[in-house]
Amino acid sequence: MNFKFRVKSFLIGLALTVGLSSGICFPAFPGNQVLIESEQGEKVFIIHGPTDKLEEFRELAKQAARLKPYGRVQVNISRLAEKGFHEIPPGNNFWYEYASYNPTPFKFFPDSKIAPFLPVEFVRKNKVLLLSKAEILREFDLEAAFWCYEPNFLPEAFFKAYPHLRGPRIDHPRRSNHAAFAPCIDTEEVQDMYAGMVAELLNNVPEIKTFFFKTNDAGSGICWSDWLYSGSNGPSHCKDRSAGERIASLMNSFKKGAEKAGTNISIHLVGSMYTDEEEKDIHSNLPEGCFFQSPGVRNIGSGFGNTYPVMGIFNPLSIIGGSNALTNPDIHTLFISYRGAYDRGHDKISVNRLTDLLVRYLESPVQNGTEKELYDLCREWAGREGAEELAKAFIALQEAERFKSKVAPRVRSTYWGVSTRHMTRPLIFAPQMLAPEEESYFIPHVFNVSEEEARMDYTDIHGGNPAPPETGAMSGYISMLNDAIHAMEQIPENAPEYNYIMEMAKGWRIYSSIMRSCGNFSEAQVIRNRNAERLSQPPKRPAKTPTWEGDADLQAFNAVMRDELDNTAELIEILMNGGMNYVFHAEHPRYEDTFLPGPDLIEQLRMKMKIMVDHWTDIEGFLTSPYK
Repeated sequence: MNFKFRVKSFLIGLALTVGLSSGICFPAFPGNQVLIESEQGEKVFIIHGPTDKLEEFRELAKQAARLKPYGRVQVNISRLAEKGFHEIPPGNNFWYEYASYNPTPFKFFPDSKIAPFLPVEFVRKNKVLLLSKAEILREFDLEAAFWCYEPNFLPEAFFKAYPHLRGPRIDHPRRSNHAAFAPCIDTEEVQDMYAGMVAELLNNVPEIKTFFFKTNDAGSGICWSDWLYSGSNGPSHCKDRSAGERIASLMNSFKKGAEKAGTNISIHLVGSMYTDEEEKDIHSNLPEGCFFQSPGVRNIGSGFGNTYPVMGIFNPLSIIGGSNALTNPDIHTLFISYRGAYDRGHDKISVNRLTDLLVRYLESPVQNGTEKELYDLCREWAGREGAEELAKAFIALQEAERFKSKVAPRVRSTYWGVSTRHMTRPLIFAPQMLAPEEESYFIPHVFNVSEEEARMDYTDIHGGNPAPPETGAMSGYISMLNDAIHAMEQIPENAPEYNYIMEMAKGWRIYSSIMRSCGNFSEAQVIRNRNAERLSQPPKRPAKTPTWEGDADLQAFNAVMRDELDNTAELIEILMNGGMNYVFHAEHPRYEDTFLPGPDLIEQLRMKMKIMVDHWTDIEGFLTSPYK
């Protein structure tokens, strides 16, 4: 296929893939949008790269400042300094892992009723980080934004002290073994608490101009909402109020806080879970200066939300394809996201490159179509000799994502690769035969309320069993990815950006490996499901009847197992040759969790290989091996 035809083919499907490549990832699942509206018609750029490191935040602010000639620039500053370990009950309560980094005003400036139930040092660290970031923004003359989940759940001890303030149960029954409750926003006491906390926040950081929040998901919830995970629930005294009235009460509390601080903020409800009827009701009750699903907004990002935990591999086609939003007068706000899973971190590698492209297209809007602009960019990066090959690689990557969106839309590296630990756990036929010490490095981090389900069901994803991809679908996707990566790796060594392109290819190799693991575990579980009855019995010696083939499923499983062994060996080699720089991971074992790989990732992969080899013949106690 020639280059021009491939570009035109890409353009046909751009609308289908821009959401995947944009990297906006505030919600737990793709497809939701962050909706923010600018004031007075001036374009607003809101940057979100959650980090607890001031040197990284300074670089983020430095790059954000490059956008100041083109509009107002705000940088979100609400990332916590510390994980909320105190919030997570013992006993496989993985729903709390979603929310353990949730920013909310009470974790910075808690109301006097809430403060006694929070660790003093936890709050102090968060406040110090917030104020230090505000100082950095002042150095660059930038505005601030504050992102949060509201109403966020509160400690049970708080509700024992103030039982009349208990609102709905908001945790996910299949992802938690311990109920969590949010305060009832319909009570005047809670409204005053929120107003006071927002006022104190704005008094300390008057640069905050945008306050946006999410509810009914990942740690927050509103009374009697239809789509609360545990079902519509709440106190009887507020049952008759509508969703729109409740949201208006919460927004008015935030507005009241701003008025107390003598300032004005835009307030936006974003990416939340509501029925169509509730959405209409929310729209009809919005207070002045408050927004929900506002028009004139576009999302641009590095794609980290889709490639997590792999950084630095954004596809410039997503920026080129959506660059008209940068200068379109009808687009008021652009949200630029580098955010990773549930505020664990950000794609620090892509910040400079992505900002380069934003400035490029703000300064010189695309005039002659995506085809020419893509080729021009690739010529700058790869030189005349490598431009077409690099352009083909970027288009092929987009085509691979379009293919995956059709055949395996729910397979994501964040959930399958990381929180289900396909990346690091051993793939074997009979996981029940693992010794406790063999499981100890991965089973505590597999997202499942049941340790037995975590052990035995490779495709139990956060308490559910999504339909596995059809046989061969993931291998087809991996093949497409690897073809694109191979093309990228053919760029001549004298290319102007040769080193950058090779490093990007390395990141794509890591991502391809993670997705290959997801496909292998999915196929392995399909085979295991077919043999569930045999697996429920103790292992036994096979029949002595001669056979050249043995059980077909034994051969099929061995093929998958071998592919995963080889895949792991290849990944180790990449990581040992600089690849760890492209994997977002914990810097200390204390912080490894279901959404965050550990610092000893290479050692875990070596352990995975050892355990697989040690248990290679376990399958022969359940299925017949070849014998003649």
